[in-house]
Amino acid sequence: MLQLLQPGPKLNLGVAVEFAWCLHYIICSQVNNALLITHGALSTLGLLLLDLAGAVQRTEDAGLELLACPVLRCLSNLLTEAAVEAVGEQMQLRDERVVAALFILLQFFLQKQPSLLPEGLWLLNNLTANSPSFCTSLLSLDLIEPLLQLLSVSNVVSVLVLTVVCNIAEKGPAYCQRLWPGPLLPSLLDTLAFSDTEVVGQSLELLQLLFLYQPGAVQAFLQQSGLQALQRHEEVAQLQDRVRALQQTAQHG
Repeated sequence: MLQLLQPGPKLNLGVAVEFAWCLHYIICSQVNNALLITHGALSTLGLLLLDLAGAVQRTEDAGLELLACPVLRCLSNLLTEAAVEAVGEQMQLRDERVVAALFILLQFFLQKQPSLLPEGLWLLNNLTANSPSFCTSLLSLDLIEPLLQLLSVSNVVSVLVLTVVCNIAEKGPAYCQRLWPGPLLPSLLDTLAFSDTEVVGQSLELLQLLFLYQPGAVQAFLQQSGLQALQRHEEVAQLQDRVRALQQTAQHG
């Protein structure tokens, strides 16, 4: 099955789609995902991801998303099994190539198939959750602003985007400094105007990390009417505690 998914001139799109979905169901069954990884599944799927990113730049073929979806799901699920810091090595790819390919696909989905954006963002979440090197790649390739531009697509997409940025901010002061100043704070103030509690909750979590690790964040938040933005969520049961904690930090340090 992995042999039939090897990228190259002999790859048959229709066959690859069928076997990629088969592989997805096998991975979801969790029979022996460690064996799949040992047999090079991450490497094969990673190379296929790069191949797909190259293909969407060369052609308008609408069939490519049919293969992209199961490939993204397979990678996302296998990454929960693998030791994350070893992922780059097991894929036999540099972190930057994987991240760059993923963003090419995200832009393709945005134009052609927005319903697939969560699939790509879930993979990005799994890549960055415990891996400083993948977080560094996002920063080095200046991909934070394109990522934040997806916040307007839907609530589901917004939560995933904010989760990925939280993954980066959680890595500490050095990472928060590279997120700052840029468009991050204005984007967060915009999301605080959302009514969806999941989106707002993830925004509050990200603000808490910025307040903790980035010295200028509190002052900038106050100067841009951040406290007023928080007030509209004071009575929301799921958000009250986090809103109060942020208000206290902003007002008293």
